[in-house]
Amino acid sequence: MQRDEVMDWFQRKLNRAPEAADIYKVAKEFYQLGAYSRALLCLQQYITMPNSTLPGRHLLAYCHLNLGEVEKALQQFKKCVKDGYFEDWQLVVELTIEMEDKRRMEDERVFGTVLVE
Repeated sequence: MQRDEVMDWFQRKLNRAPEAADIYKVAKEFYQLGAYSRALLCLQQYITMPNSTLPGRHLLAYCHLNLGEVEKALQQFKKCVKDGYFEDWQLVVELTIEMEDKRRMEDERVFGTVLVE
């Protein structure tokens, strides 16, 4: 399903144009069911809408994280922190360290040595 199809789906289900709150509610339900890719599609549309709130971006980051898209999750968590959702700061640090460790391990595998910075 593509983002424009998400809006069409909501339009058919609600018999009206969806509001941000409608999309967030469904996205949260998908997330709670473990349907992260479906929640992600909803949230990608949600964050482009007027009256969307920061918890939607926060949930979007967790969708990326649960789908194994660590770099995308990190980008979203950083935006959350920048916009005032300071609870994500520690997670930003942890993910940054995790990604750096992964890069180092990959360098060791490829080059056979640890690169000193």
